[in-house]
Amino acid sequence: MKQARMDPRTKRRLSAARRVRDLLRAAIVHEELPAGALPGEAELMLSFSASRQVIRDALALLREEGLVKRVQGTGTFSVASKVCHAFSHLHGPEPALERVSHRILAISQEVAAPRVADRLDLPMGAECGVIEYLAVLGTEPYYACTAYVPIPLLGVVRHGRTVTEWYSVYEAAGFELGVTDQAVEAIVADDEAAAVLDVPAGAPLMLFERLVRDRRGRPLEYAFARVRGDRIALLAQLPRNRRQRRLPPVAQEA
Repeated sequence: MKQARMDPRTKRRLSAARRVRDLLRAAIVHEELPAGALPGEAELMLSFSASRQVIRDALALLREEGLVKRVQGTGTFSVASKVCHAFSHLHGPEPALERVSHRILAISQEVAAPRVADRLDLPMGAECGVIEYLAVLGTEPYYACTAYVPIPLLGVVRHGRTVTEWYSVYEAAGFELGVTDQAVEAIVADDEAAAVLDVPAGAPLMLFERLVRDRRGRPLEYAFARVRGDRIALLAQLPRNRRQRRLPPVAQEA
């Protein structure tokens, strides 16, 4: 069955609303707009040279993302600023951003799966520690993590329940962290992750797979962190350092 064709004027309006939505989201994420109440519709119309309906459509899209909320008779407020995670060094959420806490959900020992044994440089059949924990920003869940560690690190983690930055658990125990391999991909929340992170099943998440090593290159942790997609923005600076191709000589006119 063919889909009904959208009126061209409606299509142009919704396209404009999506562009305004993207620009407003960026301004909120990068804190170019003060936290709290957003500018009124008239001011936004002037800023974006857009109609009132386009502005209302853009704000509705942001409400669907959970980034703003409408308070009747008061205005529209930003309610969930994203964590700007810069890929410049190994770090967790900055404690200065909001009150950060980590809740240990479970600690256990099990025979390391082949991939875990390979990443942690353990002999096949050896046991490893498994830590399930939740990172919370303010009162909202930020990410849920499953971390595999060598058995000696379990005692270190058990004493790290009150830290505000996860990697400081290892540093406080005398480990100097070195290079970390990290891969990031987009996924959706399964039922268990949804329950822990307080999001609907199928909500967008970012999956961080990481291998943390100490200064000598010895593996300390192999982990999978599921981060709420509505709470994070990934930032990176990407220089273009490729070799320049040699261009053919320009023909000279006689």
